[in-house]
Amino acid sequence: MKQAFLSLIILAGLSGVAQAGGGKYVIDSTPAPMASSCYGAGYEFGIFGAGIFPDGDHLTDEIGGGASLGYFFNENFGLDFSAAFFATDSEVQNYTLDAVYRFPMNCIAPYVLAGGGLHTNGETEGLFRFGAGVDFRLFESSSLFADGIYNLVSGEVEDYAIARIGLRFAF
Repeated sequence: MKQAFLSLIILAGLSGVAQAGGGKYVIDSTPAPMASSCYGAGYEFGIFGAGIFPDGDHLTDEIGGGASLGYFFNENFGLDFSAAFFATDSEVQNYTLDAVYRFPMNCIAPYVLAGGGLHTNGETEGLFRFGAGVDFRLFESSSLFADGIYNLVSGEVEDYAIARIGLRFAF
């Protein structure tokens, strides 16, 4: 009986070694999937409310609003045309084209912009502008944005800052 019991223990031990497979490990080389960005190429239409904050005394701080139409060539770089109107003593209008570079992190995209255009309030002057903001993608094709833009105006018109908050719709 001792011999049969000893034979069973040896047989069980050898069968465990035989099942081990030679010590090789199987490694899955499939990379982990990357989270897709909420941003991509295509058109965007935006509407916004804004405030104008002049450097001097010629204009007063006022509120206004506007609309924009942009095209992004990829998830990072695009062009944005906007028209903004402000209810100052002499109505201010801006028509600008900006280059926009965004830094998407999933569904939040900080961005910088620079561009130029026209400032009019009875007289038309050229302007250069630069700024930064952030875009929060709420749904697949709509987002909430906020930015600050500084405008350097040629001629005798004082420079001013604009703060905007609005909605964008990608299509």
